[in-house]
Amino acid sequence: MTQNNSKNPINDNEISGLSIYTFVTNAHYKKRKDLLLIVFDDLVNYAGLYTKSSCPSIPVQWCKKNLSQNTIKAILVNSGNANAFTGVKGHNDLIKILAPLSSRLGCQLNEIAVASTGVIGEFLNTDPIIEALSDEKVKKLSNWDDAAYAIMTTDTYPKLSFTKSSIDGHEIKIVGIAKGSGMIEPNMGTMLAFIFTDANVTKQILSILLRDITNNSFNSITVDGETSTSDTVILFSTNKANHKIVSDIETSSINYFRDDLEGLAIKLAQQIVRDGEGATKLIEIHVTGVNTKNAAMRISKSIANSPLVKTALYGEDPNWGRVISAIGKSYEKIDLEKLELFFGDHQITKNGSIIENYDESLVKKYMKNERLIITINLGSGRHEHKVWTCDLSHKYIDINTDYRS
Repeated sequence: MTQNNSKNPINDNEISGLSIYTFVTNAHYKKRKDLLLIVFDDLVNYAGLYTKSSCPSIPVQWCKKNLSQNTIKAILVNSGNANAFTGVKGHNDLIKILAPLSSRLGCQLNEIAVASTGVIGEFLNTDPIIEALSDEKVKKLSNWDDAAYAIMTTDTYPKLSFTKSSIDGHEIKIVGIAKGSGMIEPNMGTMLAFIFTDANVTKQILSILLRDITNNSFNSITVDGETSTSDTVILFSTNKANHKIVSDIETSSINYFRDDLEGLAIKLAQQIVRDGEGATKLIEIHVTGVNTKNAAMRISKSIANSPLVKTALYGEDPNWGRVISAIGKSYEKIDLEKLELFFGDHQITKNGSIIENYDESLVKKYMKNERLIITINLGSGRHEHKVWTCDLSHKYIDINTDYRS
């Protein structure tokens, strides 16, 4: 899918209090950056959300078990190998990498966050990673573009976004990087997202904010309905901004920051879907007029995950009956007489059937757009939810028969 990415001036707006390093280890990929290390000047607050997969990777297990009460000195991310389903050896390999790094950084093992993405079930090639992290190599600083590139696997382009916000009149900077193009339906593919800010906020505030923004962003995307063993979203704050520390989620001073943080997360999530394996279209499913938020989410996900809907969208076929079928398999209570379906601005159904003046030629023309919006108004409540997905093409099969995940 064509990526229209007007480059954000990220590298002119660095987050103070951190340093970025990227490396070519050749551990999995050859002659490309595949390892990211971000080191914080001081120990920083963080919040993390992780995959709900019953087969979590070693890095996910590490973060959930060891980091929950800690502040963080660094984050290390490798691409090409997920270190998932690797048992005791996988855990020992991680310690083998972290031990010399923690010594070098002057921190504890459990003050380093980790994430991995790539092939499942293969053991890490630890030696080139350890060599890359040696004193001689950790000298040349990298930038956010390099950071986003280093965590890619089947991605076709790096995903990053930057925005400015404010708290109590003080400027706040937010930068996010992400990766993912397949195995994407986070329940908090591999989907990784790391967001950095200089806002001066407590760990508790970060946790509340991350949970809230993730529901409307990273938990609202799907490429193929597959949940990865390694899905991870982490929010870090260097606390370098010159405002009074925020410790109350109800304070109005944080409202702009909350909205801008969510906006950045949505942009990253949409970039992931736009780069879905074999994708040619970005599709927004907007379900409104529902009795509960959870019902709206279930209906939108049912549509977004339907192979019949996704293949019809790829074929630019306005087969709206497939959307109706996908709504039905959500098993939510629906008043058919109130259900209204739109493709873009084109209304298709009303009063329980197709509208009298329906012109399929106009809808078919609309289907040729790279970005599509499907709106369903159930007319039964005040809740709504948006989900972003992509179409399903022949290329998805080609990619996943050629790449071992």
